[in-house]
Amino acid sequence: MNTNGSSLQLKSLNRYIDLGFIVKFIGLFLLFYYINIFFVQLTLPGKWHNDFFVNHLNYIQWITASLTHMSGYFADLIGVENYIRGNSVISEARGHGVNVKWECIGLGIYSFWLAFILAHKMSVKRKVLFSVGGIVVMWLLNCIRIALLLYGVDHNLKAWKKSWKFIGGINHHDLYNYVCYTLIIGMIYLYYRKTTKKNATVKANTGKE
Repeated sequence: MNTNGSSLQLKSLNRYIDLGFIVKFIGLFLLFYYINIFFVQLTLPGKWHNDFFVNHLNYIQWITASLTHMSGYFADLIGVENYIRGNSVISEARGHGVNVKWECIGLGIYSFWLAFILAHKMSVKRKVLFSVGGIVVMWLLNCIRIALLLYGVDHNLKAWKKSWKFIGGINHHDLYNYVCYTLIIGMIYLYYRKTTKKNATVKANTGKE
């Protein structure tokens, strides 16, 4: 086996594709995603259910509660009177509402974004800034989505829980994912654009190629 040849091929490939970043990104994404899934199982009825986690460390419920309460505030802004039931259900005045389940809180999207940021080589301060900023934006989008769903319930808009044919036949859950991933791609583009300009400036000032 020609190890020198393989090493040269990897170095050549790494000039165009950052293999180290890709490996770290995939590894971190799978780690975050399946850790979240494991903790979700601790909150559900069944053999994995854990009372201690549910009562003291249930961040799944904390995220859900933050979504419903902020969505309630947004719903008030668009004229929908509402109240929260059990931290996971937001209802309009007649009692009809939106049940925010764990599948709806964005764990996969958060895992994707965190993995992308942490896999990069940057200062801890920048990693914290980008991580928190991105998650807050996606969280706010989810709050707006839930508030709009409640608006649909309150105004008896039948299409709110069905496929929206005028935008390709997708439902609100898929639409939220598409919007968030589009936002992530946009933030990635801006990040790389800013980083490229910064590196180009540094090279120009130092005279390094």
